[in-house]
Amino acid sequence: MEEPTKSNLQEGKSIDLQSDGIDYLNEARKWSMFLAILGFISLGFILLAAIFMGVIFRLIGDDTLHSSFTIAMSVMYLVIGVLYFFPIYYLLKFSQKSRDAVRDHNSNSLSEAIGNLKSHYKFLGIMSIVMIVLYPLFLVVFFLMGAF
Repeated sequence: MEEPTKSNLQEGKSIDLQSDGIDYLNEARKWSMFLAILGFISLGFILLAAIFMGVIFRLIGDDTLHSSFTIAMSVMYLVIGVLYFFPIYYLLKFSQKSRDAVRDHNSNSLSEAIGNLKSHYKFLGIMSIVMIVLYPLFLVVFFLMGAF
């Protein structure tokens, strides 16, 4: 089956959603809003962990190794928080634009919603590929560090 592309879609034609499709979109919108809210709450905990990890490890000890470890852990949690923000944001925007599309029967809002959903999955896909590549490298590095 051939995938639709901009070149093989005729100008002026559109896809109309039937009532079932609108109901499915509305239900997906509700769940995506729920997941986005949970994601932002989790993001808050990650950022709090980054802040408090630095404070708690500073109080435990003050040698140079401890200080370097503390900074590295805090920076790692901040990076995780920044990376975690984008898919949550795209999911939230999908939910908001889907709500507008369903409420106003606006196809432009629907297109923007689907664009945000595409961005959400594209970001997750790229991050998955990056992690698949990095995990074996981390295993080799940790193995070599353990050997010495």
